[in-house]
Amino acid sequence: MDNYEWLTEVMNLYTYERYLTRKEILFRVKPKARMEFSQMWDCIIELRKAKGHELPLKDQTGRNFWYMIPPFAEKLIHEISFKAKHRLEELATKELHRKLLIEDMMFEEAFYSSVIEGAFTTKQRAKEVVRNKNPRDKSEQMILNNYQALVFILENLDKELDEELLIQIHKIVTYNTLDEDEQTERYRDGQVYVTNPNETEPVYVPPSAEKVKPMMDDLFSFINDKSESSFVHPVIKAAIIHFYIGYVHPFFDGNGRVARALSYMYLLKEGYEFFKFFSISSMINRHRNKYYKSFIDSEENNNDVTYFIIAQLVISLDSIQEVLDKLLNELQNQVLQENLIKDGIFLASRQHKFIQMAEKKEYNTITIEDYKKKLKVSYETARKDLTELEELGILKKLKKGNKYIFMFVGLKGYLN
Repeated sequence: MDNYEWLTEVMNLYTYERYLTRKEILFRVKPKARMEFSQMWDCIIELRKAKGHELPLKDQTGRNFWYMIPPFAEKLIHEISFKAKHRLEELATKELHRKLLIEDMMFEEAFYSSVIEGAFTTKQRAKEVVRNKNPRDKSEQMILNNYQALVFILENLDKELDEELLIQIHKIVTYNTLDEDEQTERYRDGQVYVTNPNETEPVYVPPSAEKVKPMMDDLFSFINDKSESSFVHPVIKAAIIHFYIGYVHPFFDGNGRVARALSYMYLLKEGYEFFKFFSISSMINRHRNKYYKSFIDSEENNNDVTYFIIAQLVISLDSIQEVLDKLLNELQNQVLQENLIKDGIFLASRQHKFIQMAEKKEYNTITIEDYKKKLKVSYETARKDLTELEELGILKKLKKGNKYIFMFVGLKGYLN
């Protein structure tokens, strides 16, 4: 295979089908080809840049960041728009549904955005803090602050995204959590280091303090540029905003929370209302290693922000799918209840409670003993309840070893 054929194959496999880093591609090429890989990598970068877009945002040395959108990423963008704009709109038709979704999102986002930054508490306690405004420590204050920041964002969507607004958001998310020498009224005036408790050296050294304002000015110019020639898809632009705030690190603390908040506000301002319905931070927290890796990959691979953009697209799609699954489960449960009533079948309240738990996918199968403990009933009542549900087709009885288990089937089983 000559160099041109090899390069074509690598571009197809590791750019168009999957977007891999230099190291990831190197591990996959044949040993003989590794000797020429350095030269080949330069060609790969040139081809990627030729198909990509340069950003008016620079790194610490003055080089521009850039990105490209491979075909599979275009499909992700299309899927996000379709699932969120059409499927979510179809399912969240009731005003109450929409209100509850937004309330759930605000709590989830406030909670997980804090957890990512090291906050430690339970979900139950966090809900009490948000509801009663009574934080007892820094972790709880952080959660309440994040919630207040989301309220601020939803109430100020008419405001332009600029330095003043960013500092307002930062002031809210860091209220009562900073040391005395850390400012909240302006950008940092000293060096900051991103550290890992398990490592002696900093994992990242952000730009020096004097570079922060000009770099952030460039970011706000990029955000507010509405010209056709510089159009960037809003979902991609939001990811770039998120990345660049993390890269510049304009404050001593709270940069991650501010980055997530501003990118979220940008999407809402651009008409992406459906982002009100799901929490990006909950999914970031679940895939935290991939999230941080996408930052590092973008910084270490020729200023290519594509890695971070793709990670954000995947996280967004996962978040949307989670909300869709939740809505579908609720809808199926509602239809199931309506069909049971129509057919003159009235279940005990504990059976309804069990169905709701099963719809939320808390578990797929259950034994009589488990049902007895969860619903706090006698063994005979548990056996009778599960047998009734099995006869209706809502559960399917299976034998596992020496005992029977009941698998939840739901609406599909009942209607069949």
